[in-house]
Amino acid sequence: MINPRITGTYISRLRKEKDWTQLELADRLNVTPQAVSRWERGDSFPDIAVMAALSKLLAISVDDLLNGGPSLTRTQAMHKGSAVIVSELAEGDLASVARMVKEDPANVDALIEVAPLARPSQMNAVLHDAVGIKLSAEQVSGLAPFLGQDLLSGLVQQMDLTSGDPDLLYSLAPFLDRETLDGLAEKTVTGEIDGDYLQGLAPFLSRETLDRLVDKVAQGSLAFETLSGLAPFLSKEALHRLVGLVDSGQLDADDLSALAPFLSQATLDGLVDRVAAGSLDLDVLSGLAPFLSKSALDRLVGQVGGALSLDDLSGLAPFLRKETLDKLVERVGEGELDPQGLSGLAPFLSKEALDRLVDRVGEGKISEETLTSLAPFLSKASLAKILRLVANGKLEAGAIVSLAPFLDRETLEALIRGSRN
Repeated sequence: MINPRITGTYISRLRKEKDWTQLELADRLNVTPQAVSRWERGDSFPDIAVMAALSKLLAISVDDLLNGGPSLTRTQAMHKGSAVIVSELAEGDLASVARMVKEDPANVDALIEVAPLARPSQMNAVLHDAVGIKLSAEQVSGLAPFLGQDLLSGLVQQMDLTSGDPDLLYSLAPFLDRETLDGLAEKTVTGEIDGDYLQGLAPFLSRETLDRLVDKVAQGSLAFETLSGLAPFLSKEALHRLVGLVDSGQLDADDLSALAPFLSQATLDGLVDRVAAGSLDLDVLSGLAPFLSKSALDRLVGQVGGALSLDDLSGLAPFLRKETLDKLVERVGEGELDPQGLSGLAPFLSKEALDRLVDRVGEGKISEETLTSLAPFLSKASLAKILRLVANGKLEAGAIVSLAPFLDRETLEALIRGSRN
């Protein structure tokens, strides 16, 4: 690429050889001294017209000026083309530049190199006159910041998007008009281009187009996997419609987890009510649990003992409030709920709730099997209490065998001594 520092250093050296100040050079070129200073520091380039005038004033070729001197070489073919293009653009001979670009593909890259120095109108005229030339995706991407939307859209329509790097299309997207972008999105539906392009285009697509893509999922002409990556850009209404496809069997309920971070709270909590009503499988909520409100989860827990059992809650336990879980334990202790499944909730129950449950053992409301399943989560105080129940004859001695792996050595030794006595 053209290096402004190399060119700037060369301008500075030639100015000093002529013993001119920056102000004197600026006066001869009809520019400001600040502009000359920026050139010499390498902060900017002279534009095309000034570049041609500067080369004449300093009695050097545009080629040498771009090269930083006749002794410096880079890619000679490209650089020579760049110099000629700069000269032709400065003279206003746009047809000549267009002819160069059509005749030699290497000159396309030369044009891209000098594009930052040219006016947009010049670039548009050159490429308009060179219509029909086959450009690579990389070349179109390099030209994009310097062309008008209509011309750029025409070039994109000629690109081969059936293969290649999706990042190239993503780099073009900010420069394309809405109609072209929407047309590209439609091509992903028809299979003309890969669906992987969609995610990069999504931030620039119209809301209407995004919503139509949801309809394509409903019609079966677009895979949900292709659309799921667009979830951050879909409207709440469109997302709600996607959720509705679960009811009709057009969308797998497991797919909802990919949408969860973007669904409204009302939509998410509505799923809880549908589970409670029996119209949606409870398993669906496991992937959605981190996004459900506490009040919605509490409503679900309220169904335990009716439509739901304790077993059903095991996948949701990490997201339930301690007080909600502890109330379930109380209901088990009161005999309202079947204790089966309580062990699945045990890691999330408070020690206090479990200790109170042990108190119910002596009343015969908690079985030995239930107690054994909870043993890994019981406090030492609760385990000691169970041993006293055994000693008092309120619990079968066999319970000690089941609890032994969870008793400390001191307690076990005391039991052994007691049995010997």
